Formats: sequence, structure tokens, C-alpha cells
Amino acid sequence: MAENKYSKLVKNTAIFAVGSFSTKILNFLIVPLYTYVLTTEEYGRIDLFTTTISFMLPIVTLSIQEAMIRYILGNEIEGKTVVSDCWLVYAIGSFLSLCLYPMYKLYFGTDTMALLFTSSLLLQSFNTMFAHYLRCIGKNVAYTVKGILGTIITLLLNVVFLLGFRWGMMGYLYAGVISQVVGVVYLLTVGQLWGKLTFRYASKETLKKMISFSVPLIPNSLMWWIMSAGDKYIINYFLGDSANGLYSLALKIPTVITLFYSIFFQAWQMSAIEENSSDSRRQFYEKVFKLTNALLAGLIVCIIAGVKPLYVLVMSDRFSPAWVYVPVLCASTAFNCQASFFGVVYTTSEKTSKAFITTALGAVMNLFFNFLLIKPLGLQGVAIGTCLGYMVVCLVRANDTKKEIHMDFDITRTILAVLVVLIQCTVTIVGGNVAIAVAGVAAVAAVIVLYRSEIFEICNKAVSMIRRKG
Repeated sequence: MAENKYSKLVKNTAIFAVGSFSTKILNFLIVPLYTYVLTTEEYGRIDLFTTTISFMLPIVTLSIQEAMIRYILGNEIEGKTVVSDCWLVYAIGSFLSLCLYPMYKLYFGTDTMALLFTSSLLLQSFNTMFAHYLRCIGKNVAYTVKGILGTIITLLLNVVFLLGFRWGMMGYLYAGVISQVVGVVYLLTVGQLWGKLTFRYASKETLKKMISFSVPLIPNSLMWWIMSAGDKYIINYFLGDSANGLYSLALKIPTVITLFYSIFFQAWQMSAIEENSSDSRRQFYEKVFKLTNALLAGLIVCIIAGVKPLYVLVMSDRFSPAWVYVPVLCASTAFNCQASFFGVVYTTSEKTSKAFITTALGAVMNLFFNFLLIKPLGLQGVAIGTCLGYMVVCLVRANDTKKEIHMDFDITRTILAVLVVLIQCTVTIVGGNVAIAVAGVAAVAAVIVLYRSEIFEICNKAVSMIRRKG
């Protein structure tokens, strides 16, 4: 039985990996096209458009999908009741969002941009909310296929609209909206939601319980938004659209780290909820924490080592200088990933208000250091401020997790791994090509030595799985 939960975690991680790798790799392959077709100003404006969408999503949806995951997987509320309650929330949120159309027009300046924003917001809200239903009912493969399908359509349309029709920024936005429409159709058909989107099974009691769980996650999401996306508004105000475009491209590589971790996190969240009442919960957390630490540290040092040649050789001259901000952003993403790991305990214990408190603290620290450092250090100051904000959240959540389940954090190795990454970041930013190469090799070697037992275990399990399939 003990082995089953690890096998299930690995299986779900593998399923989500297929989708995430496919979508992120395809997205990454088309980035050079954007750097040659779009100006840094256009890229910056597109990023502000998508960033504003991400700000509005938790407000429109009430983050109700998190309650859906918690209560369907926890077998505490009947599935059809949860779907009806979520559909009611979506209908009300969409109506209120439509009422704000004049504000969108005022913000974006034209009817076309306001209409695109409204359409994208409502479509993404639906996709965000009900894509998770596929996970809840065990259709993880269908969930993965949805992500791949949406990415392929987006990329194909971008090629047509940007290279064929030369529509520039508007072509990029049109492609996104059409892809979201396809996602809605997919969920309605494959997810068999046609007959389930009804208010018939809505329950006042269960809706109240779900909202009580999810509403504290709204300010939590907004605080995460401030930390991950709010920087761009500060950059835009102090340094302009062009600098925002550079920073957005610098975030592309750290996003790869988020990709790897989000693959695991989707499966981890499900397993943590299912194992919430288990007597071996503490041991489960500790083992998973050590294994993910090994993978995360290895991934980061490898990415930092190769980031300069990648940007210089692949990106256009206008965007290649963005590489210098990537190392610090990689470190900040690592703290973000671990903060997410510890944050699962708030979901399993239904203490979602603590998620908001910790994230709010990190957001305040992030904003403070951003305003403090942006003038003397420019974009690098923003990257450092973001890193410090994530570090605060990670430390506070680790402390809360220790109180909740009394887990061992493998302190010595964790601190040494953090020091290895920070030293490599510093050498990569200030050193020459030879120093960068030496630091990269040394960092990889250090991680292998630190986590040799975990790396050996991971390799052993991988070989065993290959042999079984062979």
C-alpha cells in the first residue's frame, strides 16, 4: 500500500509531463519567431495584456476550481453538485465581468482591444475552471491532451497571422482567443459537460462551504500575481515597454523550471489530498521533498550554465541582452516552487487563509525591494526583489508545514544547495565565458555530490520502469 501512493504520484506526474513538455517545448520553439517579428514594445504590451488577464481570473472564478479539486478528490461532496455550484459561480462572474466592459475600453483605448480582452477573460475563466474537472474525475490523459491541442492551434495560428498576414500584436491576440474557443469545445465534448452545466444540483450549503474554502485563495492569487506579474507594471512605469519586453523574455527560461515543477505539483496536490489522513503522511512529505530538491537543484544549475550561449545564439540582437537577468530569476523560481510545495498543507488542512497571509507578506517584501532597487540596479534590481519576496514566502510556509506535520527539512543539504545556486548566479552575471563554464561544471558536480543517494534512487527507479516496459 505504501508503494502504491508513490507509484500513483509517479504515474500522474508522467501523464502531466507529456502534456507540459509538449506545450512548453512547442511554445519555446516559437519564441525566436516573436523576437524577429515583434518589437520589444509590442512584446511588452502583449505581456501586459496577458498579465492583466491573469490578475482578473481569480476574481472572476473565485478560485472555485481549487475547492472542486479539494472536495471531489476528498470524496466529501458529490461531483454533480460541485459542477453545478461551479457553473453558478462562472455565470455570475461572467456577468459581472461584462459589466466592466467600459473600464476595459478606457484602459486599453479601443473597442477592439476591449472586446479581445473580455472574450479572452471569459474563455480562459471557463477553461481554467472546468479543465480541472477532468483531473478530478480521473481523466488525466484528456486533461493533458487539451493542453497540447490548445498549444498546437495557438502556434499554427501565430505562424499564419504573424508571418502570413503580418498582423503583428493583434495576430498574436487573435490566435490566443481562437485557441481558447477550441478549449471550451473540447471540455464540453470530451469532458461531457453539456448535460452537467446546470443549476439543478446547486446547493446553498455546499456552495457556501466551497466559497469559504476558495475565497481566501483569491487574495492569495492576487498576491502571487503581484510577485510574479506585478513587477512588469513597475518596470513599465520606470523603464518603459522595451525594458518590459526584455524582462518578459528573461522569464521564459525560468518558466522552464516552473514547467518541470508544475508537472510534479499537479500530481503532488492530488496525492497530498488523498494521503491527508494517512499515518505515514510525514514520511511521505519528507521523501518527496528530498527527491524534488535533488531534481530542482540539478535543473537550475544546468539551466544557469547554458543560458548565456542560448540567448546570444538563438535570440535576435534586440532581445539577447535579457540573458543577464535569468540566473537570479531562476533562483527566485526555485524558492517559488518550494513555497508551492509547502503551501499544499494549507489546502489539505483547509487553512487557506494562511496561504493568503504568507503570500501577502512576500508580496509586500517584493514590492519594497523592487521600488528600492529598480533605480540603482534597473531590471536586475527587480529580479533580486522578486527573489527575496519568494524566499520570505518559502521560509514562512516551511515553518507552518513543520508545525502541521513535523517534517524534517534536510537543513544542511538544503542550505548548501542554495549557496551553490547563489554562487553560480553571481559568477555567471559578473564573470566572463571561462568563469561561467567553470562555475557551471562546479555547480553540477556539487549537486551530484550533495544528492548522490537521491539521484541514484531516481536513476534506479527509471531503469526499473524501462525494463518492466521492455
